[in-house]
Amino acid sequence: MVDHSAVILDASHHLARARYRDILAEAVKRFGAVVQTGPFSGMTVAIRSSWGDGDLLSKLLGCYEAELHEAMEAAIAAEPDVVVNIGAAEGYYAVGLACRLPKATVHAFDTSTDAQSVCREAARLNGVERRVDVGGHCGPETLQRVLARGQRPLVVCDCEGEEITLLDPARVPALLSASVIVECHEFAVPNCTQAIGDRLVATHDLAVVTESGRNPNAFPFLQRYSSLDRWIAVCEFRPCMMHWLIATPKQ
Repeated sequence: MVDHSAVILDASHHLARARYRDILAEAVKRFGAVVQTGPFSGMTVAIRSSWGDGDLLSKLLGCYEAELHEAMEAAIAAEPDVVVNIGAAEGYYAVGLACRLPKATVHAFDTSTDAQSVCREAARLNGVERRVDVGGHCGPETLQRVLARGQRPLVVCDCEGEEITLLDPARVPALLSASVIVECHEFAVPNCTQAIGDRLVATHDLAVVTESGRNPNAFPFLQRYSSLDRWIAVCEFRPCMMHWLIATPKQ
């Protein structure tokens, strides 16, 4: 028997993503490749992706991972001198943080060679290529080595479950003085949020941020579109409800 609900769901996702690409093309005509709002407003992105569609429309609008905007501004205000972005993809955070932190060195890691190429391009487009070091796989030894170079390090991590291996002060002691913003992939590693939090609770103040909705009507560019189009434009097509762990070293 055919599972019609699965067929309909797959078709709806395919059509929604196709419409997303149409709206993205219109946004690029309007804005070029410049982020319009959010913590990285004014940054130029590379209009090509390495992982899926790269959430390029959300990034251009400035609402990508809007749940993290407050935490990201707080991390920037702390003036980290070394930033490590694990799972950097196209460099939205790596390059954005390099732009916002002109005295910081940024280490961007991604296992995809395509992602590394796009990240380097984005760094060049924004004139920060000398401060953004792009590499491949980041293991505990590498993470320890680069974090140890800073007095106020920041880790921004989105590595599809590998966070459970990397974010362990027993293997990476420099994490004890680092600020951490990590997307927790519970669907890949159940209870990883709790496990990572337990490792850091003695030395860090912890907060969990849960995926929330968007207000597509906040963006004048979208107001001429239908309701469905507006919601598609701000959708990040996540597989399930996501959340992030924010860990700030205690004073």
